[in-house]
Amino acid sequence: MNNYRAILKRVGVVLIIVGILDLVYFFQVIPPPGRSYSSSFIYLIVIGVLFLRGNLRPVPLVTWVTALLLSYFITSLFILFPLRPAELWATEFRLDSVSFSLSLLYKIATISLLFWVYIQLRATPVVRATLKSGHSASTPKLAFILGVVFVALIAGMMHFIRVSETGIKAVEIAQAQYGKVYKYHITGISWENGQVRASLIAYNKQEIKPVKVEWSSQ
Repeated sequence: MNNYRAILKRVGVVLIIVGILDLVYFFQVIPPPGRSYSSSFIYLIVIGVLFLRGNLRPVPLVTWVTALLLSYFITSLFILFPLRPAELWATEFRLDSVSFSLSLLYKIATISLLFWVYIQLRATPVVRATLKSGHSASTPKLAFILGVVFVALIAGMMHFIRVSETGIKAVEIAQAQYGKVYKYHITGISWENGQVRASLIAYNKQEIKPVKVEWSSQ
């Protein structure tokens, strides 16, 4: 039964290391004026410390969240990524292959970490100890389903926006303001106080840049 402590300790050490790396990235790489990076280092370190102490209470929640994120990221690879034009992906790689490759490696590493944590927390010793402590240890089927549903909803909304009258108008306004030398990919649209604001990526074979357009919906 005590084998579960060794597993939790292993997971705890990894989470603390990842949390510290995230902390360093947050304070060293992201500049203070534009520090919009959403860091989770506090949660990772706290959960890591609890696991180091053999605390089983966070296991059901961490397992559920890990399953949700794992499902979300894997589904994104097959649904969200193809929504972006292949020409845009190719241009990004050609203009900055290092950043492109690092971004891809980061996503792969994230999925690998989530998968590893999930497998560790679903190991038989951990499941048995969790049940014995009076906590739930059932397979988080709902989390896996929700991960897929979230991605499907996002993909459906983005597709609808891009083919809608609003999406078409956003591209037309962008072409009028920035020229037809670019192709345009919509990344988001918002409505506020009678104004429509759209965020797009303007790109061609030599350049990629974010652009914004705005117009009255009345």
